[in-house]
Amino acid sequence: MRLTVKILQGGECCVNVPETAKVSEVKTCVEQLLNVQAASQRLVFKGKTLADDMTLTEAGVTEATKIHMMVKKGEGVAATTTNSTSPSPASSSKTPAPLPPLDFFVQLDAFLSKHLTQEQTNKVVNEFRKNCQLMVDSMNFEDIERFAASGCTEF
Repeated sequence: MRLTVKILQGGECCVNVPETAKVSEVKTCVEQLLNVQAASQRLVFKGKTLADDMTLTEAGVTEATKIHMMVKKGEGVAATTTNSTSPSPASSSKTPAPLPPLDFFVQLDAFLSKHLTQEQTNKVVNEFRKNCQLMVDSMNFEDIERFAASGCTEF
């Protein structure tokens, strides 16, 4: 079944999962698409928080349902580099982490899902994400300066 998961005051994505899928499986799909750690997600349907071990059928979720997602306070976007550190308790108690913006990959997913199946869309977006990361990893400082000076249009 196809579901829409929407971050409060943020982006959204569509996932295609079987009716018998557990909420934890939906969170894993959402993590890949919106870059929000599964452990940080709280999925809400009809005003009730969905337990990870609950199946979508048990929760009463049906085709084309919209599920709302809240990011747990003090947690945020999944780390994309291996050398990042967790926020210290002092910094997380002051202000909650910002919600991820509606990024390019979310927009790409939304556009492609209108033209492809969700499985095809996921493959294209994930492959594009990998290729972008490879390009960024291969850039040196001069490449970055040149790319920025071109308005991020030429590499």
